[in-house]
Amino acid sequence: MIKINLLNSSVATAIALSGSALAGDVIAEAAAPAPSNNGDWCAGFKTVGKFYKNEDDPYIQSLKFFGRFQYQYAHIDGEGVDGESFSEGIDEVRRFRFGSEIKFLNGFKLKGNINLVNDSAKSGGTREFEHKDWDELTLSYSKKDVAGFDKAGISYGRHKVAMGHESHTSSKKIKTVERSPLSNKIYDERWTGVKLKLEQGNWNGIIGYFSQDDKKERDAWGSMSQGSAFYLSSAWELNSGNLLFDFFHMSDDEDADPDMNDYNWAASLAYETEIGNWDLMVNVVYGDNGDSNYQSDADREGNFYGLVVMPSTYLIDDKLEFVARYVYQASEGDEGIRANSRYFRTPDEIGEADMNGGRGDSYHSIYAGLNYYLCGNNSKVQVGAEYETLDTTDGDANNTTLWAAYRMYF
Repeated sequence: MIKINLLNSSVATAIALSGSALAGDVIAEAAAPAPSNNGDWCAGFKTVGKFYKNEDDPYIQSLKFFGRFQYQYAHIDGEGVDGESFSEGIDEVRRFRFGSEIKFLNGFKLKGNINLVNDSAKSGGTREFEHKDWDELTLSYSKKDVAGFDKAGISYGRHKVAMGHESHTSSKKIKTVERSPLSNKIYDERWTGVKLKLEQGNWNGIIGYFSQDDKKERDAWGSMSQGSAFYLSSAWELNSGNLLFDFFHMSDDEDADPDMNDYNWAASLAYETEIGNWDLMVNVVYGDNGDSNYQSDADREGNFYGLVVMPSTYLIDDKLEFVARYVYQASEGDEGIRANSRYFRTPDEIGEADMNGGRGDSYHSIYAGLNYYLCGNNSKVQVGAEYETLDTTDGDANNTTLWAAYRMYF
């Protein structure tokens, strides 16, 4: 069912973030017409959202609109811990977002986007196109040559807080249909808080302080009144490749939202390099699930750790790419790690087999797929196959997923 507030939400977002740019005589010149793409639909597609740009304007330097649409189909086949077999086809509108960004007063930026689909069909629910919630909403200020740094910036609002290499890569550009469950364990929600970003030479770093506010009740900006979390990220561009370190710590405050408080702390170290015609990414993770202040079940307490290895190469330059991924994760507790909801846990949700909620103490998966780039990452088709195994105290579960997906953004 498509609800009428889809249009209202999109219009509201555009007006809220860009209304000042469209009023009065603030803009000194009209937006220049998009350059002719001489029949090249891809070039036109990439620039369709760029509404205005004038760096000489002292008030508003740029205004753009952006959106993404992601659809996928999966066929799952496997066996639960109860010995029951399952075989199911699932289709899902994975993401549908619209937003805008305005740069103004030579350093300020207001950026926001909203989720416009609520799709629970994979677990037997409905698919509704509507204003679901705000994905991100941030107000930031940045300036070059500050305190010995090449660039420094500060932002407040509802942030994406990336942990691990896969989450530092936008869903618009990830090479697999879904991120690994190890990535999704340490990176999940959007956090309300403050981020300080610094850049110097081949290094950049982020320090963040966030609230663990209730994700079900917060408004667009959220609040800073429910618990606290600390974030540190540091990245280096080396001659041999790129090195990335992330650290996240959550307090055990009584006011924290339990759904946000999934572990005590986690650290991630990732390295990305080129070997001949291959790209290679390796990511190791170690963390502590915490005690009873963090977990509702003692079996989920204790340390967890894991590894992601992802090689990829182009079979046809800039058009057809092969990608593989191996994932391992394990924990001290009997239920200290968890498989993805897409779609290892689906048989649990629809009552076909017992997957132990995707929880266990040892997990392996291997993925192989192809990406065909119609217009770079702006428009691409992805296909893949993934085999997963999970060890639990009640027995082992396994799942094979065949993927097909379309990804688009502007």
